[in-house]
Amino acid sequence: MNILAAFLLLHLAQTILGQGADQRPNYVIFMADDLGIGDLGCYGNTTIRTPHIDSLAHDGVLLTQHIAAASLCTPSRAAFLTGRYAVRSGMASVNRIGVFLFAAASGGLPTNETTFAKLLKEQGYSTGLIGKWHLGLNCEASGDHCHHPANHGFDYFYGLPLTNLRNCKPGSGNVFAAGSRKAVRTAVPLVALALFTLLLLDHLALLAVPWRALGFVFLDAALLIGAVVLFLSKFRQLNCILMQNDTIIQQPFSFDSLTQRLTNEATSFMERNVGRPFLLFTSYIHVHTALYASREFLGKSKHGLYGDSVEEMDWSVGGFSRSEPIHTRLYFVLHR
Repeated sequence: MNILAAFLLLHLAQTILGQGADQRPNYVIFMADDLGIGDLGCYGNTTIRTPHIDSLAHDGVLLTQHIAAASLCTPSRAAFLTGRYAVRSGMASVNRIGVFLFAAASGGLPTNETTFAKLLKEQGYSTGLIGKWHLGLNCEASGDHCHHPANHGFDYFYGLPLTNLRNCKPGSGNVFAAGSRKAVRTAVPLVALALFTLLLLDHLALLAVPWRALGFVFLDAALLIGAVVLFLSKFRQLNCILMQNDTIIQQPFSFDSLTQRLTNEATSFMERNVGRPFLLFTSYIHVHTALYASREFLGKSKHGLYGDSVEEMDWSVGGFSRSEPIHTRLYFVLHR
């Protein structure tokens, strides 16, 4: 990210000094989520069709060294936007989760961090983020949006404040299943042991245990299991959200034509900003699980749903290439 920021600012300075502010270039950044470097034609793949992404490499520069700062979405995106290791902004975790999973979670990228969107906005650029954010949303209340993209330099936002976990797509699995089973397997023996101990003490007349106490133990166990079941059944409705600026427009969001909607929003943003310089950060939901593809691409690749997803993303990149105004620089990056 330090290289990217330096390139943007150096190129901007050269343009302003050499041609005047009215000729400042536009910047379109594509970020693919969880895409393998070997899954693009420009890096040697011969079985997944990515002609539009390949043309960016053919007509421009093909980079072979671009290291993500973390192996998880939240810290790697924080580093990408700021040019600093995520631990310096408090976006790295010492536990096993390390990413934002719930819309109700507090915390996010601190607003005093400098992002490349803020830098370009200060230079008079119109800035937009289309797609996945995953860097926090609220602080103290569900609507304060203190960590919203708008507080990090983006004038316009259309996309997911979190991510597309498998829970967001019916039939695609449950990322919490293993953890929930582990919790139940741990809790049930403990409850059984507690009940057995109480009954034994009562039988040996070492402790008088009222039956009401036993009932409370049973009730607590039932409430715990019920809470887990309720949480898993309502996760999609509560956390799979599509927003436009600070308004929720679909909850839960639908995968139907989602890529087309994101692409249309991105091209509309470029059309609205003809005549002024802009930064458009297109943060694709592809190919993070849950994998998905629109009807036009479903079953068309040689690599199942994953290949369909990659080829649909390539189609979207092609839509930008056809719509880009003059003086536009395109940058495609594989990230988490």
